Amino acid sequence: LYEQAAEQGLAIAQNALGICYAGGMGIALDQRKAAKLFRQAAEQGLATAQSSFGRCCMQGKGVAHDITVATRYFRLAADQGDADVQCWLGFLCEHGKGTKRDLGEAVRLYRAAAAQRDVRALARLGVCLEKGRGVAQSEAEAAASYAAASELGGADALFVSGVQHFKRIGERSAPESFTLQLAVSDLALAARLGHAGAVEKLASISSRREVVSACCLGCGATRELRLCSRCRVAAFCDGDCVRRMWPAHKPCCKQWQADAAATEE
Repeated sequence: LYEQAAEQGLAIAQNALGICYAGGMGIALDQRKAAKLFRQAAEQGLATAQSSFGRCCMQGKGVAHDITVATRYFRLAADQGDADVQCWLGFLCEHGKGTKRDLGEAVRLYRAAAAQRDVRALARLGVCLEKGRGVAQSEAEAAASYAAASELGGADALFVSGVQHFKRIGERSAPESFTLQLAVSDLALAARLGHAGAVEKLASISSRREVVSACCLGCGATRELRLCSRCRVAAFCDGDCVRRMWPAHKPCCKQWQADAAATEE
């Protein structure tokens, strides 16, 4: 029935069939067909399809990896009030991925999604409020936003998401640097919400030079980073993240200092 309706151009059917192809549900897994169907439905203005096709572009599933195109479709869905997409678009605006960096717009989108109780948006809004990114700094508002995310089970959801992103690193369909940032960002958010597993996971990867030099382990930021003044290996966005991650970073920091000293001798 989905196939017949999709062939007749019904957007809802195209999107539903795309979901079946994307997940191999009752039909052979085919990411290319899924992306094609999502795009057809998206062009008809279906927000869920715009979101799905944007994800295909962002993850390189069934189509070429293109964050710029993903951003365009995310905007269409965000304008229709899709909270999940508003949060994703906020992240892209915050970090200048596929669009011009705009911290004020990122905060606006996070607030819109947070108003719909999106846990990731609540947590990311908390970071912006805590650090004064695109909004006046307010520790009280940040704490309230973190608390709301925690009450909605945000810690567990973000931890699972972060771990899943890490598993995708190295896959051909996964753009490694961006996927790494997503992984660290979600784990850092989960850690801020008190998830012990996220804290342990961040500690376990703190010895990986390719990770700690690419993004801040405290929040996942990749811009305006400063190298640790001691080891000159790990990069952080500010003193708050340095202090937050120091227990995990300290052993590696000392080892890297010793390695550097031995090399100079």
